[in-house]
Amino acid sequence: IQSYKTLGRTGWRVSDIGFGTGPLRESTLVRAAYDKGINYFDTAESYGNGTAERTIGEALPHIGRENVFIATKAVFRGGETESEVLDRIRGSLERLKTDYIDAFSMHHTPTVEFLDHPGYHAAIERLKAEGRVRFGGVSYHGPSRGGQGNMAEVLAAAAHDGRFDIILFVYNFMNSEQGDQVLAACKANDVGTTIMKSAPGVLHFDSFDPDNMTDEQRSFAERHGLRTADQLRFGSIQWVLQNPDAHTVCVSLNDFDNIDRVVALSGTKLSQSDGEMLASLARSVDSRYCRHGCVECAGECPQEVPVSRIMRYAYYFEGQGREKHAMSRYAALGGSKGSVCEDCSAPCESACPHGFQVRSQVSKAHALLTLA
Repeated sequence: IQSYKTLGRTGWRVSDIGFGTGPLRESTLVRAAYDKGINYFDTAESYGNGTAERTIGEALPHIGRENVFIATKAVFRGGETESEVLDRIRGSLERLKTDYIDAFSMHHTPTVEFLDHPGYHAAIERLKAEGRVRFGGVSYHGPSRGGQGNMAEVLAAAAHDGRFDIILFVYNFMNSEQGDQVLAACKANDVGTTIMKSAPGVLHFDSFDPDNMTDEQRSFAERHGLRTADQLRFGSIQWVLQNPDAHTVCVSLNDFDNIDRVVALSGTKLSQSDGEMLASLARSVDSRYCRHGCVECAGECPQEVPVSRIMRYAYYFEGQGREKHAMSRYAALGGSKGSVCEDCSAPCESACPHGFQVRSQVSKAHALLTLA
């Protein structure tokens, strides 16, 4: 790691590349990442049903608890009591095998009103007094139904609230307008910013194969000197890294080689040619990317299909290689699923400012997530 930034009012000097532990199962990866200078680990009780937290806990005796910042989180429904929240946090402490958690966040917060969760805040204040939790935080993944706030509304409110010290949100070269608003609110209130999904979630976008390209891919590759799919992924990460207000970008690091290659990006800036490549790519796939956190079409679907959520699960499947996780989340999804889109007139498409092909893309996601 070549660059460290101050994570808002936490005061922690955070590595510009953090470890997103959604698929983490091997503690040796944690140790290898730390040896390379990564000192921020983002996890959650839901990642592998607690497996990611346990894996970090296995590594801590080898790297020193005081040398890393551990941020974990949990999804709440809104009615949990202080006691129930305390039980959830204590479960994370036990799995992590640590005496304290650096930041414990409300995960997947849907609305501005939800930020005032009494049980969460009471539990955090109590554990702060006990020295068991140092900071509070919040993350946002997008709406689950119509009538919920968008990312900028929810997270700007969180930044101004004063009780949240770090925020985790989506920010990439195709989804930056709301992210820029969140970054500005965080900067004004000295809130730490942690970035997820630095690569846009476009179905089949990551399947670029230099030896087996479509005519469209070959034309694009020839124009931009594109040789590997990693150029697209790494360029996406560099696009975030060059923003001084984005403190750390959390990347899923699934093997030792991946750690080496991603850490090599630390402190680097996007070249002009790669910047032009990303801009061209954004134009060419604009209508195939459902922006994480967008709510524009949510109220138009007669079947109340959670478009943004379904496309996020498809991103986990294709973009992160977390097939089992994505399929299980989709299987547990209540209400209407993507299968109802095939015979729909798709009134949602006219509401999308980016021209996202909702019917075809959600149908593809359904087939992907069900192996239909």
